[in-house]
Amino acid sequence: MARATRTKRGGNNGHRGKARRESSAQSRTQTERPSDGSLLPPARTLAPSETRRPVAGRLIIIGGHEEKEKGSDRLILREVTQCTKGGRVIICTVASSVPGELWEDYRRTFQELGCKDVVHLSIEQRADLLLEPPLELLEGADVFFFTGGAQLKITTRFAGTRLCSAVEEFYRRGGTVVGTSAGAAVMADTMLVSGVSGETHKIGETLQMAPGLGFIRDVIIDQHFAERGRIGRLLGAVAQNPRFIGLGIDENTAIIVEREESFTVVGSGAVYVADAEDVTYTNVAEEERERTLSLFNVRLHVLSQGDSFDLRTRRPSHEFARMMEQRLDKSSHHSGDEVRH
Repeated sequence: MARATRTKRGGNNGHRGKARRESSAQSRTQTERPSDGSLLPPARTLAPSETRRPVAGRLIIIGGHEEKEKGSDRLILREVTQCTKGGRVIICTVASSVPGELWEDYRRTFQELGCKDVVHLSIEQRADLLLEPPLELLEGADVFFFTGGAQLKITTRFAGTRLCSAVEEFYRRGGTVVGTSAGAAVMADTMLVSGVSGETHKIGETLQMAPGLGFIRDVIIDQHFAERGRIGRLLGAVAQNPRFIGLGIDENTAIIVEREESFTVVGSGAVYVADAEDVTYTNVAEEERERTLSLFNVRLHVLSQGDSFDLRTRRPSHEFARMMEQRLDKSSHHSGDEVRH
């Protein structure tokens, strides 16, 4: 039974009672989370993403540095190409400080992969979208692609505009929205902007978080994950609000999110899933700022290519990596796109 208030008793008795409650909660969550995926999930409060209207589209969220060069595998971008169905690919370079260079890279790559209609959306200032939003670009489009750069450039110039609303509606009606690096971080309703990488998280270390675009809710996404040692800051982020699932995505690795219900991993790296919903204790609000983070009963899943994760039940499942490659190669041969040799 939850308690709204509790009178604090003196000395060690209070500490022992607190420890017993934490231990009891940890045991209960472990027994109520059966490993058998066929069983129903334990009862829990519905999050906002589970109560809003359905989504027909797909998100492809990339950890950055996906292969683009001819002769490389280019598995992730071939997966993106499979979503085009012959329609337009829109490359949005709003996050980048070198938009022209990025546009040329992606234009060349997608055309080599068989996409005939690839267009560039460059946004230098928010006023451009407010005065003349290029809504016509979405007519006949199948994919809207956010490149890397600085995620705050995306939100400050793009979020809240008519074009942003149109892209969200495009996604809800069945379109594919792709984001890599900074473009990955903005997909969530809360985005991780910056924080210390490469070390254990300290309570007082600043994690700059800001509202994202909200294409997927109740997750926090970090990219370039293993390459930049970001496990500490992701755990620090979910410790602040255990409702959120933390997703750490390695470079040249992506998750394919279907209808905001589940995702599948593709690429050469791993995806780390930090599930803090059943956390029984954290010291983030109790100790001095220089202290190291404590976080009890957090679940950490490590997923590789072919593995899936159900965002509703918070359970992973496995499929062999080569099965995904075989399906993609078969589809590429059938459609006439470039395939691996």
